[in-house]
Amino acid sequence: MKSNRLFFGTLCVSILFMSSCDFSEDAGDKTFNQQLQSLNSSLNKVDSAMVLIDEMQNELDKVEESRKNGLVENEEAEMMNDRIKNRYGRRIARNSNLSPTKRLPLWAGQLGLTEPQGMLLDEDYSQSTSEKNVNEGFNSVVMVYRGSYAQAMSQASDIAAKAGIPMSKDFQDAQQLAVEYGIETLKGMAYMNFEMGSAELPEYTMAITVDEDGTLTLSVTDTRKLAEQMDDE
Repeated sequence: MKSNRLFFGTLCVSILFMSSCDFSEDAGDKTFNQQLQSLNSSLNKVDSAMVLIDEMQNELDKVEESRKNGLVENEEAEMMNDRIKNRYGRRIARNSNLSPTKRLPLWAGQLGLTEPQGMLLDEDYSQSTSEKNVNEGFNSVVMVYRGSYAQAMSQASDIAAKAGIPMSKDFQDAQQLAVEYGIETLKGMAYMNFEMGSAELPEYTMAITVDEDGTLTLSVTDTRKLAEQMDDE
């Protein structure tokens, strides 16, 4: 259960990182004041998000306690947990989304990425950063779409093919194991132009994932500019 708090806590840390990039008192008074206001706003958002994370974890802990005491069955406990995560997850996302986006940025399209057709963009979870923003300093985007599972799988395949993004090695291995052991419940998909944990990354990391609930997520990050920002900290 504590992993949920870690996940959303990491999200809050990312907010602070994006808002503090290039924060410097050496900048002009106007720019410095803008940076200071941006950081203060980010801190307020983090505070609000962390309160929600704690509330969510408390509810999840209560469900787990009820399960351990035999008051609810495992299946019912999982359903209750899902409802709690969905309810709080969206509120946390709204508090954490500093740069919401409604469309794929031009620079991402120039990499060969396209948006899925016939799926609904979830604006609460979709956000971007820009190298032109002094408080961010690097390009990145996460676009989240909702639809049917079949639709998400089909669109992900089309987008990956157009952009030349292969199926991730981890997912290939998982599929191979599923075949070997006769597992028929493996769902979802992951296309990535990089390997998780690899020391060598392409200039832009690109990933297209599909969850079993029909959620399709596009994510792209300028890793070189991001590394430069981290080195400057």
